[in-house]
Amino acid sequence: MAISFSRYVSITSGVGGGAGVRLRDLILRLFSTNTLVPAGSVIEMDTADDVGSYFGTTSPEYLRAVFYLGFISKLITAPKKISFSRWASVDAAARIFGDTRTFAVAQFTGITTGSFKLTLGAYTADLTALDFSAATTLSNVASTLQTAIRAVTAGGADWTAAAVTYNAVDQRFELTGGVVGAEPVAVAAAATGVPIAGLLGWDATGVFSPGVDAEEPVDAFIASVGASDNFGSFAFIGTLTQSQVVAVATQNDTYNVKFIYTVPIAAADAAAYFGALSGLSGVATTLSPISTEYPELLPSAILAATVYTRRNSVQNYMFQQATLTPSVTNNTDANSMDASRVNYYGRTQTAGQFIDFYQRGVMMGLATDPVDMNVYANEAWLKDAAGAAIMSLLLSLSRVSANSTGRGQLLAILQSVIEQATFNGTISVGKPLNTTQKLYIGTITGDPEAWQQVYRLGYWIDCVIESYVTGDSRTEYKAVYTLIYSKDDAIRKVEGSHVLI
Repeated sequence: MAISFSRYVSITSGVGGGAGVRLRDLILRLFSTNTLVPAGSVIEMDTADDVGSYFGTTSPEYLRAVFYLGFISKLITAPKKISFSRWASVDAAARIFGDTRTFAVAQFTGITTGSFKLTLGAYTADLTALDFSAATTLSNVASTLQTAIRAVTAGGADWTAAAVTYNAVDQRFELTGGVVGAEPVAVAAAATGVPIAGLLGWDATGVFSPGVDAEEPVDAFIASVGASDNFGSFAFIGTLTQSQVVAVATQNDTYNVKFIYTVPIAAADAAAYFGALSGLSGVATTLSPISTEYPELLPSAILAATVYTRRNSVQNYMFQQATLTPSVTNNTDANSMDASRVNYYGRTQTAGQFIDFYQRGVMMGLATDPVDMNVYANEAWLKDAAGAAIMSLLLSLSRVSANSTGRGQLLAILQSVIEQATFNGTISVGKPLNTTQKLYIGTITGDPEAWQQVYRLGYWIDCVIESYVTGDSRTEYKAVYTLIYSKDDAIRKVEGSHVLI
């Protein structure tokens, strides 16, 4: 034995600068009334096959996923993921959707003391002595479960009116609570007996959908953002009233360039929706006259297919093509939709060839809002990237000092984001600036020549350290940075002059 070396020299190893903060996946989130989407949670899937296996291949979720995930951009990129969140349009009872698998009656007939613990509503009970020996069908198994659950009169109508069925189409056991409205549902092992929850698919592999009270779409949206903001655009499955759309758009506007809300509308409603939504940023209306096609989801697909880590990867949302039927084929209708800022899949032609593409890639909003889809999407990415970089810095360093050193660290971390934004095309270098823009840049920066840097480099940035007084009268410090950059405007029209001499 010897005296420990660490008494004299002690070295601690670790990886520095490893506290990373992830960026949002700018994917589509669909709000569904389907009870397969548990209230208060978000489901993410990678393929249309996954969506079809979960919801069924005739479901509105699957049909939309096929269109969205099937889009391929001009840069040969495609959306990698889709997410779903619940919108409870009506009161709904608690449900269990067991895991889909191949069941056989023989799996149950040898069980005479089956058991599990069930929570349904405000009551929890151990269900024991479940005897399946007389079962000849899987429906008999479900009936035995239902009888045992309904016998728990202390649980009230949640239990006595509950239903258990075997869904032969989807190959799963399903439970529906007896009372509609907000109520929990859970399954665990009972204290005694043969555990059968796993055998039924009512374990971690199943779907537990708690009962819910009917809610407005805006409430579902707020709750979903609170659960996970890992999306870039969203839409609702089902028909919303104009007032419901306005309520959701108003809430989305408060997030300040974070999500694109895509709304399908009819031509007859264009002017009314423009009047109600024109002052709200972040909402894109699209003419959608065919119930089996989803042109309103094309902007979502373009956004999710944009890979911001690639050079010149940002995209113009106009001139994008997909498998869609043109809804506008003449100048009169095009002018009408353009006046109301309604996007549409339109048709032009040259030399007898029809050319169909998405038009015009615009959004609602005031003069101070980004109303071009590409500009809005790029700024949403840039804000997210800057926020993640700053948080990574704060988590990685022992401190960011409220002095010139801290200012330099913040500018350095932001510089890496700016370089990526220049690389992918979010920041436009060498874009002409008009006199008003030059004067505005001078006013913001306090430097009448700052516009020259914006023109040459595409951006101007500065950071200052300021003190402020908290609500409990303490003095704290904050870093305030200002980034001015040339947004990536997209050309929508080309005019030429042919002069023959």
